[in-house]
Amino acid sequence: MAPPAFDYSNGRAVVQHGSIFYSPNCSRPVDIPQEPVHSSDPFRWHRLDVSMFKQPVWWDQNWAWRSFIPLAPSFLFAPFEPLCAMPRIEEVRFSFPAPSGEMVTQIRFRLPEDDIRQWLWAEDLIVKAAYELRLRYSIAGNSPPKPSSFHFDRAHKSHPIAKRMACLARDWFAVWMGYLAFIIAKSENRVAKTAPADPSSAAPDWYSYLLKQPEFDELWLDGLSQSAVCTFDWKTPRAGIIFQWSVNDRDREPIEWYSKHNIPLWFIWSNREEQAIRNNTDLNFLRPPDDLIQEALNILFAAPGLPLAGLIIQKYFALGNDPITNKTIEFLRLQYAPTFVFEYTAKRFINQEALLQETEATADARLEVFKVLRDNTIKATAHAASSYPYHGLSATAAPHAAPSVQSQDVPATVRETGRNYNEFFAAREKRQQEMIKLESAVDRQRRESREQKPGVVNATIYEWEKTQSSGGLELYKRVKVNKKANETVFHSYRSHQRLFNAFSNEWDLCEDFQFGIVDNTSYSDDGYDSGNDDVYPVNAVSQPTKAPPSAAPIDTDMGQSWCEYSRAPLETMSLVYGYVPHAGETDIPPTLSWERMLNFMGFVRNLEELDVGEPERSAMMNFFAAVLNAVNTYKSDKVVAKNFENLSLLFQFEHVRRPTEDLFVFSSPKSDSCRWVLGVHSATAALYVCRYILENPMAHTIVTVAHRLLDRGIPFRTLLPLTCSPRQVTIAEPYVPRSYRLSDHTFTKADFDVAMLACRSVLSSPQGRAALLQGGIVGRIAREYVSKDGVLSGPSIEVTAHRVGYLVPSGDNNIKFCDDQLTANEVAIICGTYSLHTPYKGQVAVWTWFPPPEAWVHNRTGCHWLDWTERCEDIFQRILTGIHDGTGRPRSTTQWLTHLRGQNVSRILIKHNDVRSQQFMDAMVPIGQ
Repeated sequence: MAPPAFDYSNGRAVVQHGSIFYSPNCSRPVDIPQEPVHSSDPFRWHRLDVSMFKQPVWWDQNWAWRSFIPLAPSFLFAPFEPLCAMPRIEEVRFSFPAPSGEMVTQIRFRLPEDDIRQWLWAEDLIVKAAYELRLRYSIAGNSPPKPSSFHFDRAHKSHPIAKRMACLARDWFAVWMGYLAFIIAKSENRVAKTAPADPSSAAPDWYSYLLKQPEFDELWLDGLSQSAVCTFDWKTPRAGIIFQWSVNDRDREPIEWYSKHNIPLWFIWSNREEQAIRNNTDLNFLRPPDDLIQEALNILFAAPGLPLAGLIIQKYFALGNDPITNKTIEFLRLQYAPTFVFEYTAKRFINQEALLQETEATADARLEVFKVLRDNTIKATAHAASSYPYHGLSATAAPHAAPSVQSQDVPATVRETGRNYNEFFAAREKRQQEMIKLESAVDRQRRESREQKPGVVNATIYEWEKTQSSGGLELYKRVKVNKKANETVFHSYRSHQRLFNAFSNEWDLCEDFQFGIVDNTSYSDDGYDSGNDDVYPVNAVSQPTKAPPSAAPIDTDMGQSWCEYSRAPLETMSLVYGYVPHAGETDIPPTLSWERMLNFMGFVRNLEELDVGEPERSAMMNFFAAVLNAVNTYKSDKVVAKNFENLSLLFQFEHVRRPTEDLFVFSSPKSDSCRWVLGVHSATAALYVCRYILENPMAHTIVTVAHRLLDRGIPFRTLLPLTCSPRQVTIAEPYVPRSYRLSDHTFTKADFDVAMLACRSVLSSPQGRAALLQGGIVGRIAREYVSKDGVLSGPSIEVTAHRVGYLVPSGDNNIKFCDDQLTANEVAIICGTYSLHTPYKGQVAVWTWFPPPEAWVHNRTGCHWLDWTERCEDIFQRILTGIHDGTGRPRSTTQWLTHLRGQNVSRILIKHNDVRSQQFMDAMVPIGQ
């Protein structure tokens, strides 16, 4: 295995326990524990909590698997589907005989019995899978306690205790995810002890082996392989491992193995490692940059009024390395320091002689106080960072932390409780005020009607789920509710916990909302049930006092969301193809009827409703004929050029930037409600933006234009100018198979449902908003789960904090235009992709439930209209209908090209319009402008 190419751009160094620790692949604030003297059970403590296991761990053969524990796993996969929504706690009445023989009744609280059964089912399968694979590959390691050890399957004396124990148990599945992930990762290079691998299968050996067991089926294994258990990439942050690489241990996995699986690596940096690199230059990849170490030392020495560097040098030479007399070794042990560390500390000492004399008498006492404060700050920041949904973000700057993300770069949905939902709604209000200026009379009437009488059944509802970190920070995630459960979920919240938005016809629900008159009824008891409740009637008969509100089911039925597409031929002809009404007569006669012309533009049904009066109708048909004619045909080009000439006189193209050949950037008309600028990747889309702005140049803003592009399914980007290093580039992650089937497999609706759970998981991630921005078939699928507000809020934390996504030079020094970007793997999951293999080794095909983007936009399909047309929606709905009635099946890319093959006239229309638009924009906006 080749050594990893560490560039340390995502690295970090910290000083703890007197030693320097550095990571080549993790920038998250961490709390390095003391190195244990001997191996011990980390789960021996009384009150366990998953937050206790989110920090890096020292390597130990029995417990190294803890380094694989994911920090924020998604449960939107088949093995963990019962855990997706937290069940409601029900009140039950227990009746049991007292010693006197009299029947005694008590009220207790618990999860509904159906949910208990589903959670136990999920637990049993995960535990069984880990047990079977560990035996098959002879993998060392002790297993963690089961989630049921938190007693989610029993009743509790109060509602808060029942809820807390259920939350603890649900979160504890993440620990088992880490345990199983470690076993699967280890199995990759292990030879099975029980039976040889199947050489004809494209699936991993562990997948094929479990498939042979009666408890597991392909649907469950698909979900497992797509979940955080088997996702070893940078988007699945894990706890991390610590060891001293200069000390050999033949049982320890190599550095390359941990790096390959994206496990945060933490090493000691001492004179021993420095000497090892001097003796073997092949180890140079393990040398941390001096500036990384210097940053950690500067943070350590930044204690106000305390000359720590001077005290470390002074006491080291006066008192040596005795921890009893020399209190500074708790901060930095110079005895083991590398050359750079010693020299840098000495330089700081030279400048601190005067301050040393002033603080000499009180130095030890001040060091004690500083140590306590520093340790507390490190723990709080590290625990908070590990509890965020996505790695590396700190809400507030800490004395020891790396430069923090500015608050305006952090999406509202991941800031502290008490501010985030108010900020989210305030930002949404600002955007909608801009859009209301362009509201039609019909839309205004609908909005006002909804304001007077808000609906529930047909509205879109979002629940705000809260996560509390062990460091005291709370975060929210906005989750779309299945429309079938709208009324049930809506009525499970009190009136002050609901907020209606008439503009978008959306409800937001959260237990923490305080809108209107607040019902202060609450429970006062909150604790931890140890399982030692002597009064608990073990064999008692229980009966719910009332039926609890059911949790929202996971929505895998698609096609429910409202999809907006144009039903106005004049609008489409004008904005997409450049037709200008009343531009004058043309001498190009129409070659098609009105109805056929509408068909080729993507209109499908009730064409008699789309008639346009004369003389406009004839003019539109003549213009359509001109666009359809070959490029560089004099008469046709003259007609089209006349309309382009009008546009060049009306629009200020000097305000459009073009940093690369395929990117046009619009920074005006400016908006007060966003900091990003708008980018499009085609000349045809750029001209659509120009024409749409000219419809109402005084009212339009970047936000209103972006909202229109979202409505019409036109691809665009929300580009945020950010400072980036030259090493930071657009993310690229090739497709890797995750779901496997034999070529003769009979696909069912159940296969589709499991695939859509994985799809929803991708779309609910921060970068999932990029799917809606992508438009086309991916954007249409994303409409089912991603809100427009999530897009208009701007780039996610993956971009603002980590510079991971789409990054392109802006032409201004180190500033790059940045936005979220989907990887090939994520697009494959969204489209429901399978790897199909035959009994013959090497024969593997890729099939998808939905057409992959490359098939959808292929010039053979005729679906590559700029916007999402009525015909596009018709194709999408036919695919769904086939899936639901059992006739639909996944197809290969070649089969999709045949299935989508469009009309030749449509293909020519799209091609000629694109070519002429490109020619015009090349002349008006040269590359580099």
